[in-house]
Amino acid sequence: MREVQAKWDRLSISDLAKIKTKAELIQRVQEQYGLPPEVAARDVEIWDAERRL
Repeated sequence: MREVQAKWDRLSISDLAKIKTKAELIQRVQEQYGLPPEVAARDVEIWDAERRL
């Protein structure tokens, strides 16, 4: 989860502890950053693809 917090620093330790799926991560990013769902989903998908390289 360090990678997640490094990317999205507005997510608290409490937020990170509750996130179990990519869908939950998208939802928390959307809520914490005030993004539309499609933008949050795109950001998470890009981040996930980059870290798999």
